[in-house]
Amino acid sequence: MLLSLHLGGREIGLHTYGVLIGCGCAVSIVLAFREARRQGLDGSKVLDLSFWMLVTGLLGSRLLYVALNARSFALICAGGGDDQMAARTFGRVLDDCTRAFQVWEGGLVFYGGFIAASVFAFYFARRQGWSFWALGDLYAPSLAIGHVFGRLGCFSAGCCFGKACDAAAHWCTRFTADSVAFDELRSVSAIPDGATVTPPLFPTQLYEAIGELAIFAALLLARRWLRKRAGGGSGAARRPTSPVPPGTLILIYAVLYGVLRFGIEMYRGDFARLYLVHFATPRLARWLGLPTGEAVLLSTGQVVSVVVVLAAVAVLIRRRRHAAT
Repeated sequence: MLLSLHLGGREIGLHTYGVLIGCGCAVSIVLAFREARRQGLDGSKVLDLSFWMLVTGLLGSRLLYVALNARSFALICAGGGDDQMAARTFGRVLDDCTRAFQVWEGGLVFYGGFIAASVFAFYFARRQGWSFWALGDLYAPSLAIGHVFGRLGCFSAGCCFGKACDAAAHWCTRFTADSVAFDELRSVSAIPDGATVTPPLFPTQLYEAIGELAIFAALLLARRWLRKRAGGGSGAARRPTSPVPPGTLILIYAVLYGVLRFGIEMYRGDFARLYLVHFATPRLARWLGLPTGEAVLLSTGQVVSVVVVLAAVAVLIRRRRHAAT
């Protein structure tokens, strides 16, 4: 929690997670608005689209997270099997049973938000007569930089945490008792009684934030290169050397993020992930610096990442071939 205020006997907190999510949204919208104005699009309509994409994206992210953790939320509402559940106050019961709506505590699944926001963007583009693929290119860098802030928010809340890390490694991190990581690990007795912090864990949230920042930089460079290749650079008009179909930038993002997410999933240790196949390879685990008994393949996130990468590559090739004819 960033800070808290006591008003009327109640504590009102300003959570770092929410602040960082808000900052990411603001930066993303500003970048998209500036790019839209550069392309001659109606800035007010782009702002409207940005707002509703944020709303649908957050809803989609949270809904998928809740769906993947439905059993945990049900147990919390029921008292978690605690012998003292009969002594819970009405306020505690209400708080436990509304935990699924407490977004500020962390818990968003990116792919759920991406799908929901994309569906709304497609609907909006059809109504306005805009190209859905061109909109995707417009928002691609914004999506990457917004995700950077989102993962920093995850780190502050302790969600999306990593597997156990060698305590001697300088990059390991520990989360305090008010974090999602601490609560989840304590629920499976992975934290001894009396402990105030988690065991050393891989900071997967920071890994993904760094990766997204690199993708953001790559997309800006790719956008500049594509403009020059299409004859859209500054100065004298250039003849396009080859057709550059709309959607190239967002498809590049999908490929890069899918690869990044597949790798990060190997280090993830939070319970939001489901495994389709538990595939533990001690040799690969040792090479990655993971406990030898940990499964590295095949989580739902990895499966989705593979599908996204293959689909994005296929669509990219098809669109380029179509543009060349």
